[in-house]
Amino acid sequence: MKAVPPISRVVLINDFSIARGGATTLVLLLLRLLRARNIPVTMIVGDDNDNSIFDELGVDLVRLGQKALLGGNPLRTAINGIDNRSASALLSDWIARNDTPGTVYHVHVWSQILSPAIFVPLRRVAERTAIHAHDFFHACPNGAYMDYRREARCTRVPLGGSCLATNCDRRAYAHKLWRVARQVRLRAAMGQDVPWGRIVLIHEKMIEGFVRAGYDAGLLQAVRNPALPFIAERIPAERNRSFFFIGRLEQEKGAQDALAAARLAGVPLEIIGDGPMRAELQAQYPEMSFHGWREQREIGGLIRHARGLVIPSRLPEPFGLVAAEAAASGVPIILTEMAFLADEIVARGMGLACNTQDSAAFAAALRAMADMPVEDMRRMSQKTFANGMKLANTQSDWVDGLLRIYGSLLHNTPAAGQAQGAQRHFTLA
Repeated sequence: MKAVPPISRVVLINDFSIARGGATTLVLLLLRLLRARNIPVTMIVGDDNDNSIFDELGVDLVRLGQKALLGGNPLRTAINGIDNRSASALLSDWIARNDTPGTVYHVHVWSQILSPAIFVPLRRVAERTAIHAHDFFHACPNGAYMDYRREARCTRVPLGGSCLATNCDRRAYAHKLWRVARQVRLRAAMGQDVPWGRIVLIHEKMIEGFVRAGYDAGLLQAVRNPALPFIAERIPAERNRSFFFIGRLEQEKGAQDALAAARLAGVPLEIIGDGPMRAELQAQYPEMSFHGWREQREIGGLIRHARGLVIPSRLPEPFGLVAAEAAASGVPIILTEMAFLADEIVARGMGLACNTQDSAAFAAALRAMADMPVEDMRRMSQKTFANGMKLANTQSDWVDGLLRIYGSLLHNTPAAGQAQGAQRHFTLA
């Protein structure tokens, strides 16, 4: 039995070098946590942006130097989004020049620049590769198991006859067909019976969607995202009146539903966030407060005045980081019943779930929390504060969980695992 090599380097692969959303924020956090443990890190990114964090932490940065899909020549963009050969060549060259038995590869966001093409060179190191599913793009063409046209959850089998015949895209059926072509390319790039190391999910309820798409359940492992409370002490929600929405102001996040329900319920709603719908919503709801986007510390100052947090996403969100952050500060939650965290939040007495696209039902939930007697509201806030971090990992537990996965990948490589018996294989049905 050969010795298991130690982790000599972690290669983080991501479209972006600067956070444009929650996934890249987590990638940059992981980079910091790995460097804090003196683990060498290489970051391979698709974009052309500068970020001082790489020099600050002594990270080896490899940039493809391209723009996200929405920019540039439409035809070239469409082709690159399916099969970015420059990204494949870059990664292939890096692996040929730098790979060692102790190198672990961790793929994050690839759908905006890098494309499915990166999985062709990664086949050579598949058993040492973890694929982080921040969403459903590895399973579902539109990345969300969502029929955007009907605003309903999708239960179809990806790339099955019903899937192909359904226009579920938020833009047009032609765009759906482009996403289907990308999904077909993804399956071809990942290959059949390739021994991929692990697919990391951000919530246990994602497993069903990946199995439905043909993934082997034995390769799926949930590691919930890390969270930090907005503030360390419990916010006395029972003394407060305002409800809060925190997030991007775009159709799928549902701020418009929260504002309509708040007006109907006669309760104040404060919006922390920005996005394409802000001007329209601010004009339509002048009685509500719009704070724009704020840093974590600033959010903590504002949310001290919260009676509850609303999460009215029109998607079945796999994980609501803001829910964990607010709950760990003692702020009860009202959220869509589609959210993966909804059952836990209701069962633990941390809040209410309803159909947030039904204005009357949403308003009734807001009114119920607004009218809750002081002692009942205090108990709900206390339960929320006590259980909030059970929705997520601490940063330390999160990186520990990922390091255990990295170690298991090295343990199961051909060089280290000859006494282990047959390797696990990734299979798409």
